[in-house]
Amino acid sequence: MNLLSFFLLGLALLLILSFAKKGTDIFSPARLFSIVWLFLIGLSLLKLSRYQFEWSWFSWLVIFTTIFSFLLGTFVVYVINFNSRVNSISFIRVIQSEYYSINTYSIFKVILLLFLAYIISYIVIYLVVGFIPAFTPRPNLVRAKWGMFGFGLLIHLTPIILFLAIVFWMRYKNLDRKIIVGLLFLITFGTFFLLYQRFSLVFGMLLAFVYLYYGSKYVTLKNFLVFIVPLIAIIFGLSTIREGQLFIIYLHYLSQMKFPVKYAIFTEPYMYLVMNIENFAYAIEKLKFHTYGLYSFDFLFALSGLKHFLKEYFGITDFPALRSVFYNTYTLFFVYYRDFGLIGSFIFPFLIGMIASHFYYYMRRFPNIHTISFYGMWVCAILFSFFVPLLSWLHFVFDMFVVYFSTKYIHLKSSYKPMEIKI
Repeated sequence: MNLLSFFLLGLALLLILSFAKKGTDIFSPARLFSIVWLFLIGLSLLKLSRYQFEWSWFSWLVIFTTIFSFLLGTFVVYVINFNSRVNSISFIRVIQSEYYSINTYSIFKVILLLFLAYIISYIVIYLVVGFIPAFTPRPNLVRAKWGMFGFGLLIHLTPIILFLAIVFWMRYKNLDRKIIVGLLFLITFGTFFLLYQRFSLVFGMLLAFVYLYYGSKYVTLKNFLVFIVPLIAIIFGLSTIREGQLFIIYLHYLSQMKFPVKYAIFTEPYMYLVMNIENFAYAIEKLKFHTYGLYSFDFLFALSGLKHFLKEYFGITDFPALRSVFYNTYTLFFVYYRDFGLIGSFIFPFLIGMIASHFYYYMRRFPNIHTISFYGMWVCAILFSFFVPLLSWLHFVFDMFVVYFSTKYIHLKSSYKPMEIKI
């Protein structure tokens, strides 16, 4: 399997090196998805932990079907748009930087509104639960209990506030409102950081990076490194802060790693990357019945209040099969196999590939804060498709609606400077 592993990792590296070609779009959905899954499967096949196992032919079939159907969906939209003229990345940046005038006052109002909803929810939840995870003896254990239905949803406005604050700072010239927005950014980031939850912080930074990539001339290799280093620090450094060096060593032995303990710092990133696919492959073999939409449309059942009732009534567990109880995620696509079997593993990834690709080409034809921001949400879904089922989660779907309507409002208040734009 090592030869196959190196082959897949090599393909992922070749796709990454293709970014050096002038005009290549690093956020093209098919390219981004291929890099993520080639790299993760190649990494998983190294089998550096004893929790990993050799996948059955049926697990390979389901995983291959999932990947193929997503790429097929993107290809269908590519064919539909084959004769359509799309703007080059460089031309999109020229439009956004020089001819597209964003109404910064509208961004300012949206930030204030979202921050007000966020901070009120934060205070209400604190008053109800009575603690902040960072100030407890074991924050990593209690952070999952910090929440409240309704108000807990508004806490997930965090990435949108951070994203819009960065856009505002980039676009607004005077210092007065910049100071206010900067303070709101710091308060939001700091208070959310105390909850010991990192995904929303990463999510906000990624949205901002996607917008800067398409909407400005600031994205260079140097600036990319400036972005990626703190991103990695947030993803993996937070665990070091909350648990300490002894926990890293403990995690190394707990994860039954095959490499020496002196490299224990690589345990968490490796296991968090590969165990999602391992659990996916393992659960495919062990699943005994399907749940027919309960997990694919989790956000609807959560919103209706039926989610927990149905799980309790039918005796359904969220984790039907795990290689280790310490790693309990299954990728974006397991929920579709769990609900509808092999048919679900073909239809849903195909539709996701089509929808993501549709918004990509729409953004390339009509670039503005609305289309770029909303496509940024699909970039997040693709980039984390190896990890969690974002498109089934209520708070992510809620954020998609907020991003869609808030940026639509900002765009309608904005304008283009006199110029003939050929699209």
